[in-house]
Amino acid sequence: MKKKSLIIKGFEPNILKIPNNFLRASYKCSATTQRMYFYSIFKYISSDKNQNSVSFSFSDFFSDLNLKDGQKTRTLIKESANEILDMKIVLEDNEKQYEVTNVFQSAKCVFTETTFSFKFTEDMKIFLDTLKEIGFSLFEINDLGKLKSFYALRYYLVALSFKGFKGKKGNEKNSWFFEYSVEDLRKLFDIQDNEYTQIGPFRNIVVDLPLKELNERNLGIQIVCTPIKKGRKITGFHFDCIDSTHIAKVNENNYVYIEDSNKNNKNSSAPEEDSQLMALKIISQNPERYAEILKEEKANPNLFGFSPEMQALMRLEEELKNADLTQSEETDNK
Repeated sequence: MKKKSLIIKGFEPNILKIPNNFLRASYKCSATTQRMYFYSIFKYISSDKNQNSVSFSFSDFFSDLNLKDGQKTRTLIKESANEILDMKIVLEDNEKQYEVTNVFQSAKCVFTETTFSFKFTEDMKIFLDTLKEIGFSLFEINDLGKLKSFYALRYYLVALSFKGFKGKKGNEKNSWFFEYSVEDLRKLFDIQDNEYTQIGPFRNIVVDLPLKELNERNLGIQIVCTPIKKGRKITGFHFDCIDSTHIAKVNENNYVYIEDSNKNNKNSSAPEEDSQLMALKIISQNPERYAEILKEEKANPNLFGFSPEMQALMRLEEELKNADLTQSEETDNK
């Protein structure tokens, strides 16, 4: 039986369509191994060969992921070839939990021929061949090369897996969220009990630094994290996601940051994360109008100390509120 390709017609061939439960799977490895793992899946499901092995060249791997071929990269690849054989992932379905040990049966890197060859285990091949076309996410395969840390790439993929809730179930336009308890994050990233036992280092290394890297990379998603507390204890994290695809086109910087030059005002007490989230949500509702207002504000500097970005944000927020009021009044008069 011919294996069904998961590449969608109408999309560029470097777009990977992959089930959400794969993106939320529990595993741990280096960033290089993670790239090789997803790239192997990408090459496998875009091939018509009915076998459990996949081969590709160094040049394709480096080119598709926008990576530089050098001695350091090849050293990391050699280390990953060993690590990937020990890789274990836990896939969770709606009804069952599948544990796949030794995702790859064998891994081979031939440096003289500059080729990779990977052979999936039979269990993994069954998963790849029997995937149902529901609950999928799309991402560009070269995005795998834009994030350096394991955690940053994982957050990006997990956020994508929840993107289907964007603007639905009470979420605002172009926004969605997901939540994980500290315990579930440890399971998701396969963090051992003796690692990051204190919440301070855990939050810094596992949450804050990876999200900072992700937000600076201009991958179309901005994530603002808020700790969930029980009393004074942090028990989990709430991740607000914003589709920043259009916002990135509005500003020259990859990372949208609304700086208030009047930030020393004592009346301004909102945390930076909350302010950033508020700004992203407002701009995402009408990025084109925000660009127009911002252009006006830059041409006519404000006399009260607010930056053009902050002034444009406040004007857009006021316009959106007025539009909502007008719409509400029209509905009441019908």
